[in-house]
Amino acid sequence: MKQFPLILAIFVVLMFAAESKTGVVDSDRIFNQYQATAAANIELNDFIKTQRDSAATMRQGIENIKAELDDQKLMLSEKARLRKLDKIETQKISYNKFLAEFFGDGGKVEQKNDELMAPLLNKINEAISKIAQQEGFTVILDLSENVFYASSELDLTDLVIDELNLEYGPQTLPTGELKKYIVILPFREENTEAANADLGERCQDELYKVVSIFSKFKFISKIDVKSEIIKRHIGVNINDSQAHAIGVYFQCDYIIVGKVTKQAGKIDYTISIKDVEKNQEIDKKVTTVTDEIKLSEFLNNDLRALIEKVQ
Repeated sequence: MKQFPLILAIFVVLMFAAESKTGVVDSDRIFNQYQATAAANIELNDFIKTQRDSAATMRQGIENIKAELDDQKLMLSEKARLRKLDKIETQKISYNKFLAEFFGDGGKVEQKNDELMAPLLNKINEAISKIAQQEGFTVILDLSENVFYASSELDLTDLVIDELNLEYGPQTLPTGELKKYIVILPFREENTEAANADLGERCQDELYKVVSIFSKFKFISKIDVKSEIIKRHIGVNINDSQAHAIGVYFQCDYIIVGKVTKQAGKIDYTISIKDVEKNQEIDKKVTTVTDEIKLSEFLNNDLRALIEKVQ
């Protein structure tokens, strides 16, 4: 199934000065740390869960008729058997139509995503424009869109995030409490089918979609992680020592790592949280997904469970 990530693509050009002064923003980090995103994600996930439950009910109905047919095949007349087969086929058509209507390209899940994201994207673009004007920038580029290097002096990301979150009031932590830093790495692809499906990066992407709900933690941006992996010439399949070295480089408290395999319609993955200073695993989840459209939901739940171990 096509995923519907909460993606922001920004390329704001402000032509109100004779000389061009270029700044940058990290749209992924803005989107993840904008507090309105968490509520939108929850609403979207609830909508998706409702539709998945409906699909599961329809699929179970088909399986029930198949089981009835199998149990009664010696007693049914040919006419009755054909009626059962026709009913199965009719329900299969309805089931496939439902999947296409909700989960296909341009389907209702994608429409719901667009409906929730449109006002947030407008607010983000307005905030970028405001900060750019205040700071005297005429061009703003997105670090998530093939900008390979930019000086930190040109980075307006934190200013934009602060501007967006003003409506939620000051975000303070108890005295003496500091946010913990976490980096999420691509999963190791343990077989060819997983590699062909790009499941390593897809799992990482799914996890980064929900990090904004963990207010006690700071997550190293995905673009920074990718840049460091490229710089180290590691490739997509990162081993334990390489993962630990990246955690140390970013001065993180914890790293999230995993491995994934795919065989036919089944996906098996292991996700772990590790203490960087002690270089040891704190906890892990081993999960089997037989319905690929539920991969995002399972990863989300497992990440929540792991984060709870270090709250």
